[in-house]
Amino acid sequence: MDGNGEGPDSMYLRRDMPVDLLAHIFMERLPLARPTPGLTDIVEGYYYVTWEGREEDVWASLDGAPVLVFLINAPHRLTFRGAHNRVFNGAFFCCFGLQDTYITHLPKGMELLVVRFTNCGLYHLLQQPAMGMQHALCGIGEIWGSSGEELAEIICNTRGKEQLALLEAFLLRKLPAYTTVNYMLQSAIQLVRDHRGRITVADICSQLRLNYKWLERNFRQYLGLTPKAYLSSIRFLHAYFGLMQPDTDLIRIALDNGYYDQNHFIRDCRKYTGQVPSRITSLYQQVPPAL
Repeated sequence: MDGNGEGPDSMYLRRDMPVDLLAHIFMERLPLARPTPGLTDIVEGYYYVTWEGREEDVWASLDGAPVLVFLINAPHRLTFRGAHNRVFNGAFFCCFGLQDTYITHLPKGMELLVVRFTNCGLYHLLQQPAMGMQHALCGIGEIWGSSGEELAEIICNTRGKEQLALLEAFLLRKLPAYTTVNYMLQSAIQLVRDHRGRITVADICSQLRLNYKWLERNFRQYLGLTPKAYLSSIRFLHAYFGLMQPDTDLIRIALDNGYYDQNHFIRDCRKYTGQVPSRITSLYQQVPPAL
């Protein structure tokens, strides 16, 4: 990808924290490259970003959708601390939601290629339950061995259309001959997103005529977390997006996002970020994001 922002090599977004990138993916505001037809049931899309935000202690967050992240320029390395203390070179998977996890140093100008899988995609690609992966964060070599590490090196040394072509050729080789899409699980996840997490597991089961044990088993198998945990993460992310706006009212944000009261929201904020809402608000007042 060249630096002049031309053609398909320029799908970048400059923002201030990883959750800003998440917000744009989550709310479909970030340009993406669509996968080849043979991968549409596996990959939602490919997103590029060049980092231009704060560099130290950056909150790492995702919404539960599995992703594969390539670090496509020097130093090709990220260090995470907090609930997950890991160091990655080249590429890593994130298989389910993170809590209280920070990137110790994210240098300005670092380029990332984010492969966002469909809800069922990573399970089909790896042919193993998400809960079978030992950590929320896994190096590409932990999953695909030396071939994964070689892929990361190749991706870091190519650019543009050739980069995605090589990546998709690798994914197609890994794809089993036969896969089935879990449409009922997709419907449940879409229901959660439509309600911004403000729906109960019982209501999901009732509306879709699903058995609770089936729903929990499939959430664990495909996403690596329970329906209740997924609901909680989506609800909190929408509340967090509210903290990114100017003139925030914590009580209003809490109530608008289905929390019983402000204290309930503060507890969730501490759980997911290790910070109180006022601290997060102060960060965005220092560098307001352009949403």
